Amino acid sequence: MIIKKIAFGDNNKAFIEQRLTSGLNVIYSDDNNRGKTLVMQGAMYSLGYDSIFPSSFNYKEKYFYSKIEIDNKEYELLRKRNSIVIKTDGSIQVFNSIGDFKYFFDKYIHSLPRIQKNSRKKTVDLSLLYELFFIGQDNRNPSGLISKGQFNKVDYKNMVYSLAGLFTNDSDELYILEIKNKIESSKIKLKEVRKKITLIKSNPEIAEIFSKLFDSERVQAKIKSIKELNERISKLKRSRLREINRKAKLELLISELNSLNIGLSEGDVRCGECGSDKIFYSNNDLTFEISNTDVRSEILKSISESISQKNEIIHDHTSEINQAQVSLSREMRDSPPNFQKIIVYQEQVDSENDFDDEAFSISQEIGSLKSQLTRIESISSSLKEDRKELDKKILGIMTKLYKSIDWNGNLEFHDIFTKNDSTFSGSEEQEFYFCKIVALNEVLKHDFPIMIDSFRDGELSTSKEDRMLQIYGMMNKQVILTATLKDEEYKSNKYKSNIKINAIDYSSHSDCKILTKDSKDEFSSLLENFHGIVI
Repeated sequence: MIIKKIAFGDNNKAFIEQRLTSGLNVIYSDDNNRGKTLVMQGAMYSLGYDSIFPSSFNYKEKYFYSKIEIDNKEYELLRKRNSIVIKTDGSIQVFNSIGDFKYFFDKYIHSLPRIQKNSRKKTVDLSLLYELFFIGQDNRNPSGLISKGQFNKVDYKNMVYSLAGLFTNDSDELYILEIKNKIESSKIKLKEVRKKITLIKSNPEIAEIFSKLFDSERVQAKIKSIKELNERISKLKRSRLREINRKAKLELLISELNSLNIGLSEGDVRCGECGSDKIFYSNNDLTFEISNTDVRSEILKSISESISQKNEIIHDHTSEINQAQVSLSREMRDSPPNFQKIIVYQEQVDSENDFDDEAFSISQEIGSLKSQLTRIESISSSLKEDRKELDKKILGIMTKLYKSIDWNGNLEFHDIFTKNDSTFSGSEEQEFYFCKIVALNEVLKHDFPIMIDSFRDGELSTSKEDRMLQIYGMMNKQVILTATLKDEEYKSNKYKSNIKINAIDYSSHSDCKILTKDSKDEFSSLLENFHGIVI
């Protein structure tokens, strides 16, 4: 989006700003109350934002106009109070509320993110979206939103996740809770229906043939039992193999020590590096000198005992494996009941068939819900990790930006909102907003301009401001900033001397009187284009 023209007024006085470019714009003046904030808030108000105007400005009786460009298509918007008119390609749409305009904006101008709120998916309000790129001068609060509406800062963060493609209904905790409740409810229902099927309790063998529910439960139990036995056998075999390997290493060590004993009887063994005749044995934790024959004999005896112990452990593991194999073989066998029993229970089977069908259906539903829950929880877990990575990335960029403008600064970023009790000194608040707005733009790559009213507030130093402007100038998008200059800055043509900045001077405006009769006729002509608008 590029804002090409801003205008506001009534049938007596008006103001029009059409000097904006698609690059870096700085609207400035040598004193306050020259209309900079009115222009910024007026532009956002025309786009559906809940603007915060100075209390002395009667905005409810004014018309607010803007011309914007999105994807090479121009739109003209006109707002008074909560009514908005939009004109494009000769056609006009009239909306009696910002809510109606929001859905048109979403469908025909620029799609809006959806978030989960109050157990359902909602399209975010325009005011929430616009705080991605617009920072007004008044009501700034780094710990929350500037424009207070039905959405809060949690919704703002969910909107960021949505724009980053990290939001889905399946991951919502309420949805997971809903599935868990369904499972518990179905289990209770299954328990009640199961009580009505007396065959399962009176003769399980017959039930296994005729009852779908019992067969399903038996199959699942058998699968679980076979799986557990297989895992036990596999675990025991791995343990046995480890003991066999350890035993082999101990046997090799005895062989080496015995060889050393022969070598020592025929001559000296010395270290080639230091000439020492001392020889050591280590078991990682303890080290023994085995040059002494008695010590070496004790070590050999200890190792032999370890080998004997390993043989016992290997034998025990083998015995356990054999027992588990017998159990597995028994689980794999089936023993169907005889034909006479089937005939005896046939009448009972027929009478309980409906209960069995109902119970089997409930059981299948529980299984399906459990599978769904597992999948959703897996997605939710993965999504949470992805969100953490996104948060980490945003905060990393914020930190990098902060260090690039304030090398000795002490700010630390833990979230895109500060804690409620956080206090800022000097220009720290502006530095926080700068880092947040630019980082979100870099990560989300959104299509909107960057707009910050009074971006130097808090006595931002010249060096920091210059580095900020340099970063803004490299963003390859429209940036609109406002600033009030000191006398010496204004006299030195602070912004006009920078060829990369489109400097717009508001110093000539009368104090608190940006609206003039000079622009009344041109403003009336703009409104006449909206086919019959009367002011």
